[in-house]
Amino acid sequence: MIDWTKVTELVNDVGRDGFDEVLELFLQEVETALQTMALSEDLEAALHFVKGCAMNLGFTEFAALCASGEALAARGRPDSVDLGALHRVYRESRDRFLAEFPARIAA
Repeated sequence: MIDWTKVTELVNDVGRDGFDEVLELFLQEVETALQTMALSEDLEAALHFVKGCAMNLGFTEFAALCASGEALAARGRPDSVDLGALHRVYRESRDRFLAEFPARIAA
């Protein structure tokens, strides 16, 4: 669900304080995007944006689900994208990340 190697690399690259800022921005942007995604005129672009954010922060399962939805939208099937699953997997990923992050980075 979370690629902790990717997370550790990012923390090492930007520092802990910088990472906290990146994480806060990520959570804000993804949550806003998910709230407005159903109304988006370009679901493919919205999913592409969220997928990129998720990949950068190591949210692998969520990123994969975004990629699947992006592919469906690109094939003209945006109504087939399971937005409920996107919300669920994001929440599960976010909750796991926030619960495990302090211990994993301190180790």
